[in-house]
Amino acid sequence: MGQTRGFCIMETGYAVEKITDGLLKLMNEMPFEKITVSDIVLEAGVGRASFYRHFDSKEAVIRHHMERLLKEWGREFEAIGKPEELGPSLLRHFYGHRQFYLLLYRCGMSHYLLEAIREKMELDNKSDQEAFPLSWFAGGLYGLVDEWMRRGMTVSPEKLGTEFSGKIG
Repeated sequence: MGQTRGFCIMETGYAVEKITDGLLKLMNEMPFEKITVSDIVLEAGVGRASFYRHFDSKEAVIRHHMERLLKEWGREFEAIGKPEELGPSLLRHFYGHRQFYLLLYRCGMSHYLLEAIREKMELDNKSDQEAFPLSWFAGGLYGLVDEWMRRGMTVSPEKLGTEFSGKIG
């Protein structure tokens, strides 16, 4: 399997899951910068070639996992079929996967979330007129979630949504 922009093209598979689980476990035990590919494959119980068959870096593992989670949310959101549920459903997604998002924050990698949001909005493919307002929204959404992570995500998504909408409405 090849890679595109640091992401794994293969959506599922034993090796991808083992590598992801192994890296997340190691991130809970040691600083991200100290984790090596050798550490990951040892923890995952897969060969080094399997790692490089699917990923070009340990950062790509994180991006792939976040992409998978966001695609899962996208499918759930589309099944709801109510555009007004975008914000609440996204907050519930983050909260449901808070262990992963808090781990990203603790490892100083929450900016990956902003990158994912910007990519989902396809800002690079928009005109200036479309891109600037969307970029403002992306930054605001990221700022809200980043502050939520900084505070340990102890506030429920429902309460956060109510408090936030009351401040801007």
